[in-house]
Amino acid sequence: MNLCQRRQTGFTIVELLVSIGIIALLIALLLPGVQSSREAARRVGCSSNLRQIGLALTNYHSQFQSLPPFSIWAGPKGEPLAGGQLPVGIVDRVALGISPASEPDRLMANWLILILPQLDQTTIYNLFHLGLPTADFTNSEPRIAEVASLKCPSDPFNGSNNLYQRGQQSGQSGFTYARGNYAMNIGTNRACYNIPLPGASTPCDDGFVVDGTNLAVDNTTLSGNGVGGVNVAFKYADMQTGLSNLVGVEEIRAGVHALDPRGSWALGYSGASGTMRHGVVSPNEDDAGPNNQAVSGDDIQGCTALKNAVGAGQLLRLRMPCFSSTNIEVNYEATARSLHPAGAYLLMLDGSVHFASDNMNPDVWFQLHSRNNTSVIESSF
Repeated sequence: MNLCQRRQTGFTIVELLVSIGIIALLIALLLPGVQSSREAARRVGCSSNLRQIGLALTNYHSQFQSLPPFSIWAGPKGEPLAGGQLPVGIVDRVALGISPASEPDRLMANWLILILPQLDQTTIYNLFHLGLPTADFTNSEPRIAEVASLKCPSDPFNGSNNLYQRGQQSGQSGFTYARGNYAMNIGTNRACYNIPLPGASTPCDDGFVVDGTNLAVDNTTLSGNGVGGVNVAFKYADMQTGLSNLVGVEEIRAGVHALDPRGSWALGYSGASGTMRHGVVSPNEDDAGPNNQAVSGDDIQGCTALKNAVGAGQLLRLRMPCFSSTNIEVNYEATARSLHPAGAYLLMLDGSVHFASDNMNPDVWFQLHSRNNTSVIESSF
């Protein structure tokens, strides 16, 4: 090779390197825009799903003259594991290994199962045996059904490779649930009851409402100031705050591990398909807004086992903290969560969908979740 050829080869290599550098720079400049465009499309899909759910709730109300209950709980009355009460934090018998070994599970259909026909999912609905617990083996097929309209495209944890294994904590297999990303608002109430507990002199005015006068004997329903309760269904006429100022359904995230019950669409527990206790302590605790990162924001059954499997630090990095307890853990509290930047989508009962900022005023957040609120709510969307 002569000198001229070597120079030409050298210039070609230099030009190639420069071209590669320019292409890499262009990709680096374009990538954020591409990612932003994709997230914008995912947000459109997510809000569209909520509008579809809102239309389904409207059609359900037209057909049955009420919204669906949050969940249906079978008798006998009360819950022996809670001293005869139907507790605010519902005990998960399957996760604890009590069912089916000792007693059958008591958790039946939830609100999402009940509105499947209105979501054009009649085939899945017909597979459910509504007279049996969702944990029953006859309901194995429908409870793992993948329903696209119940999944937010921004959540990578809601796929069929990350099903909730409800019995894994107690060494049981087969109690499997598919994931979703939308939850009914159960209310803002404190963890107490509207009637006095045995030995107490006064009731808790802002607590959960039960139908009996003796919690240990005749308690068969439980409801807060949201839009649905356990064995309780509300009508649009019950919403004192008005349909446009009341959250009916909001985003939640799918659990990040097989032990994490959050986002299990066919499971009628707080955290799985419901949110509750919004902002009742302080802005830094409980559910004072979407994506609250206080560990008390999600009190879910199995948090201790989940932390042992995943690591408490990793849950914090994933922005999915939960509260663990040395007592029997129950599904006790949950807030709205999403993987959209800086907020989550809310479906109001009038069918409108809004994006709520993580920095929303906690007092407004509280008011938006109570059907009994009669004060004027200034728009924060």
